[in-house]
Amino acid sequence: MRVKRWAASLSASALLAAGLVAGTAGAAHAVPTGCGPGLHPDGYYYSSCSGGTGEHRIVIIERHHLPGVGPIDRYGPWQPVGTLSTISPRYSGVTNAFVLTR
Repeated sequence: MRVKRWAASLSASALLAAGLVAGTAGAAHAVPTGCGPGLHPDGYYYSSCSGGTGEHRIVIIERHHLPGVGPIDRYGPWQPVGTLSTISPRYSGVTNAFVLTR
């Protein structure tokens, strides 16, 4: 009788633990959707997201006027969905722009 009670208790504990893990997995994986970079006519770069939850930021890669310096990664601030993350170029030219999400 004790073995059955112990097995039932163990089984219930395993189900509870699995439910807790499954319940938190959705929140941990909620990310913005419909995100993309853009270039504003005023010269700054931005990222925006049309849905989901979480945050996003614009990243630009710039070329320095001195060739030996190499590419420079620059990051805009993390922003919630529905707002823009912006950054203005500083150096000779932007070679790439993309969006990070979390």
